[in-house]
Amino acid sequence: MRIELIDLEYGVEPNHSIIQIDHLILEPGQPTALVGPNGSGKTTLLRLLHGLIKPRSGQIIGLTPAKTALVFQQSRLLRMTCRHQLMLAGWLAGRPMGQLGASADRWLDRVGLLQAARQRATTLSGGQQQRLAIAQALLSQPKLLLLDEPTASLDVQQTPLMERLFHDFCQQSAHGECSSLVFTSHDQDQVKRLAKREIRLAQGQIVSDHLL
Repeated sequence: MRIELIDLEYGVEPNHSIIQIDHLILEPGQPTALVGPNGSGKTTLLRLLHGLIKPRSGQIIGLTPAKTALVFQQSRLLRMTCRHQLMLAGWLAGRPMGQLGASADRWLDRVGLLQAARQRATTLSGGQQQRLAIAQALLSQPKLLLLDEPTASLDVQQTPLMERLFHDFCQQSAHGECSSLVFTSHDQDQVKRLAKREIRLAQGQIVSDHLL
């Protein structure tokens, strides 16, 4: 999914902008890291790309919210079992009813949570909830995957597993269209492992943009 931002501005106060971007193109098949200090606008930009909030002015061309998934730094899960959480995600994504259970179990296994299939999602540890949220996003097969500090709550054993899933996602394509990944991270080593492009933000503006 190719996304183009033109004269984009977002802010909740009339004379104050949280995000101000003149022009930015996000290319499919080019995993992109958003970096910068806290408060630089990284998470706000992810929310704009997901369509959760609307810009005050400007355009976002190519955005299809139904084909976009966003994983927050703090997961927001329902009070149901992990298996039912993923089955619901599959149903909302239009998966055939007869495949929901098998698909949920497959993704639980891929994120190392199959043993917790019947456990209520809200009782999981923070790291487990993050892995479940990642599985939920990937199960929906989005064309644009947005991740906000996706491994910040994971231990050192689980981080490589999730990064492999992100790498696999970036290699997927359908009908000649590559999947796109945009993520935030304070871990520069992770940026080097996952991204092909780094965009640095400061005070809501792009201060550097280069290929890795």
